[in-house]
Amino acid sequence: MWIPINGFCGLEEEVHSPGASYQDEWGVTYVKNGWPIMVQTDTPIKSRDDWSRYTMPNASAPHRTAMLSATVQNNPHDLAIIAGFLGPFTMMYWYLMDLETLSLTIHDDPDLVHEMTAAFTAWTLESAQLAADLGGVDAFSISDDWGGTTNLLMSPSHLREFFIPPFRDIVQGMKRLGLPVIMHNDGRIWDVLDDLVDTGINAFHPVERAAGMDLARVKERYRGRLCPIGNINNKTTMVTGTPEDVRREALECLRIAAPGGGYILATDHSLHDDIPLENILAYVGVAKENGTYPCLWI
Repeated sequence: MWIPINGFCGLEEEVHSPGASYQDEWGVTYVKNGWPIMVQTDTPIKSRDDWSRYTMPNASAPHRTAMLSATVQNNPHDLAIIAGFLGPFTMMYWYLMDLETLSLTIHDDPDLVHEMTAAFTAWTLESAQLAADLGGVDAFSISDDWGGTTNLLMSPSHLREFFIPPFRDIVQGMKRLGLPVIMHNDGRIWDVLDDLVDTGINAFHPVERAAGMDLARVKERYRGRLCPIGNINNKTTMVTGTPEDVRREALECLRIAAPGGGYILATDHSLHDDIPLENILAYVGVAKENGTYPCLWI
């Protein structure tokens, strides 16, 4: 059960009417036009002057772990609870700034990017401490999308200079709290996957098949270092395939990545509204029937 900290950008904490415009505690402006992720229409930081006047939300505010706390209290102890956080790249290009502003700032004022990512890193680790102190949380998850379907959203050199170091600091800080760290990072990210694994993450979601992320290659290359999660195509197989198509692809994933352990069966992104219920049940059925060890069926 993935539960974000309160203040996870893009998730409503109060109900708004469709079409309503509102700001969250980060100063990001949204229009209510979908669930669970709203589309932002304005971001708070466009210049160094904006940053000099900006006040980040209180990382230790009493409501920060409200959803996590309620989930822990109501967990029948048969669910793993994953505390969700955003990563520095996504926070910078999607919420604090937009991609155009961030790209110009990297050129015009690179020190500002470093200052902002350092502040966000400190904020995230303070919030992670609260989540760890709750007890009952089993892992951390960092959502930080670096890639599109065909390539990275930013050059490898800029990712390595500005965003991988703070991401590594967050991962290592979370691991010092005694919990494993999962990263959600869809898209085609081959060019920086070694860098990502070197940050110390324990698991990588969703190994997006639709973006050319090959499960066998990931499993073999990082065997014993990284747990891949996902790779069932949720754009084609899960949406337009038959339940038998889903079962066939799910079993393929298990045959590739389950031997020796260190794999979690999942789709290559999410279970969304376009997926027929019978296909979801087929995927879950494969996990229930074939997802235990020893895997005599392989």
